[in-house]
Amino acid sequence: MRIAICDDNIADRRHAERLLKRESDRVHSLGEESYVIDCYGNTGKLYPMADTYDIFLIDMVDDPEENGMHIARALRERGIPSPIILCSSRIDYRALSAETDTNFFYLSKPCETEPLIQMLRQAEQHIVHREGRIELRTDGETIYVSPEDILYATPAEYGFLTVAVKGREPVRIMSDAFSLFKQIQGMKKDPAILAISGRAFINARALQSTGFLSVTMEDGRKLSVAPSFALAGNLREARNFRRKMDQ
Repeated sequence: MRIAICDDNIADRRHAERLLKRESDRVHSLGEESYVIDCYGNTGKLYPMADTYDIFLIDMVDDPEENGMHIARALRERGIPSPIILCSSRIDYRALSAETDTNFFYLSKPCETEPLIQMLRQAEQHIVHREGRIELRTDGETIYVSPEDILYATPAEYGFLTVAVKGREPVRIMSDAFSLFKQIQGMKKDPAILAISGRAFINARALQSTGFLSVTMEDGRKLSVAPSFALAGNLREARNFRRKMDQ
C-alpha cells in the first residue's frame, strides 16, 4: 500500500511518518504487505505522482489559497479517486466540507497511534484498485503491468525484489515475492503464477524447461526450486501448464 503525507508542518509530517512506519513494520511481521510512505511539504511534487498512491494524509494551512480541502478537491479534479484523510489542526476541514465524497475522512491533530490506525483501516476499505493492473514502483519510475506480463520475481538485496517483465528489462522494486504474489492472486487467481520458494515465483507461460529442482525461463534465467515447493506439486503444475500451452 502506498501512502502520501502532504503537510506543511515538518514536525507533524515526520510524526505521522513515524507512526505509519511503525504500523508498516507490524503488519509486515504478520506476513502482510508493508507500506510505502512518501512525504511532501507542498503540492509541486505531489501532483505529478498523485495517481501512484492508495491513500493520502493531508493538512496544509500556511497558504490560504491552497489549504488541505483545496488540495483534496484538486486531486478529485485530476481524476484521483483514492481515499483522502484530512487532518485538522488550525483548519476544521469538517466545517469546510460540503462534500458527499465517501472517500473523504477526517482526523484531528495531534495524530495519535490508535485513532490514526483506525482511520487508516477505514480508508483501506475504500481503496480504488486499477482493474487488472499491477503497480511496480522503482527508484526512478512507476509502471503498471498486466499480471500475465510478469515473467518471474526473485529476491535482490534485503527488502528489494527483481521482477522480470515481458518486453522490457527487469525492474527492481521495494517489496518481497510473497507480497507481490498475494497481490496478483488477490486480483484474480492465475494458475500460471506459481511459487517456487518462499522468496520467488514464476509465470509458467514464460517457462522454457524444467530440471531437478530448477526451472529455466524464456530469457535463459535459471531459477532454483525449493524442495518443499517441488514436493507440494508446484514444479509439476508449472510443467503441465506449459505443456497444455504447447499442444
